[in-house]
Amino acid sequence: MNAEEVDRLSNLPDDLINKILSFSDTKDAIRTSVLSSRWKNTWKSIPHLDFSLDHLTSLPKFYECVNRVLPSRNNEIELESAKLDIHREVSQTFVKKILNYAFTHSVQKMTISYCFSRDIEFPMSLFISRSLKDLTLIGLSYHYTKITSTWDLPALTTLCLDGVKFKFGDNYNELCGLFSKCPNLKNLTLTKCEICHGCGPFITISHPQLSTLNVINGYQSYAINVVAPHLKFLTVVNCQGGLISAPELSSLTYEMQGHFTFSTDGLFSLEKVDFYICYPDKEDAPKIIDMLQQFRNVKYLTLGLEIVEVLASSVQLVSHLPSPFANLTSFKIYPANIDHFPRPLHKSQPSRMKEEEQENLKMPTEVKNYVLDGSPNAIVTIFSRQDMKALENAKAAQQILLELQMLLAKQKYKC
Repeated sequence: MNAEEVDRLSNLPDDLINKILSFSDTKDAIRTSVLSSRWKNTWKSIPHLDFSLDHLTSLPKFYECVNRVLPSRNNEIELESAKLDIHREVSQTFVKKILNYAFTHSVQKMTISYCFSRDIEFPMSLFISRSLKDLTLIGLSYHYTKITSTWDLPALTTLCLDGVKFKFGDNYNELCGLFSKCPNLKNLTLTKCEICHGCGPFITISHPQLSTLNVINGYQSYAINVVAPHLKFLTVVNCQGGLISAPELSSLTYEMQGHFTFSTDGLFSLEKVDFYICYPDKEDAPKIIDMLQQFRNVKYLTLGLEIVEVLASSVQLVSHLPSPFANLTSFKIYPANIDHFPRPLHKSQPSRMKEEEQENLKMPTEVKNYVLDGSPNAIVTIFSRQDMKALENAKAAQQILLELQMLLAKQKYKC
């Protein structure tokens, strides 16, 4: 057989074929059966399912595809992952059919995105699985999901909720109850989530095994209390905070556009802090200082330039205070990413240093002593706004150069 006649597709190992097809949705994976005689039935053994209405022109075709694929698939092959993308009014019965199939085939990772035209009662009771370890739920609508039950997912370790809008009753504990049957949950991410409830201004996130918590762009009508005895990593971006009770917390990232509201309870294990407030007022200085006092054990401290500017305008508050930082090895100052946070209309423009000071930023002696007297050998890194702008321009230029190199390579190939 000549080299031109070798069927290289048929000679690929099964693991590689499955890896290739895992990057396609199920419909496209089935289409590959025409590429090679060996690939005719390969799609039936792929350990991944991906049903998306984006790739199917109508709801009837979506139903037809699912009804054809599930019975034809090799039932002896367990599922590593399943993706369900619903952008129309798919019936709960049909959703249940797909979830039941995934759960009975020991699915380990599942991603569900949905968009409905009205408030719905999402079938949370369908999430009953002994195998599921990673769940991502993405809400793509302005409507709320009514919670009437809890997830029963004892193997779940990672949960990501993005754009999900929950509707609870008058008991805020229902949020904690949602995770109560997930005893091994370690990583929780809440992005652009809203919670409608009638219990008051606070929501408590509490879980005994939680290790990583990210709360990003939360709804501003309530504050979040964090009670997690084994929490190691906490990120809070543009979300009101209440009390942090996490004695084992080692890393904290906090970024807020206006007044910060977090208080802490014994963060003795904290080693790394990134602390930004995009639009602080001079009146925030006492609270900022109180917060910095809680960071006394940190080794790596990054402060937003705006915070340093507020401290510089209130040196009398720190001039008599000893430095709380005895273990500091790295101290950095970066401008907050204000582009991510529109300027609040009710707040006055924060004080800014003069341009010549920005180019070679120097902290007032009182502020410098407050931060560095306890750790005189700490490495100090300061980025002005001009530095950050230059860095952004350099990255943009690098991207343009990369695109030009790709275009040049294509032209060379054509020649």
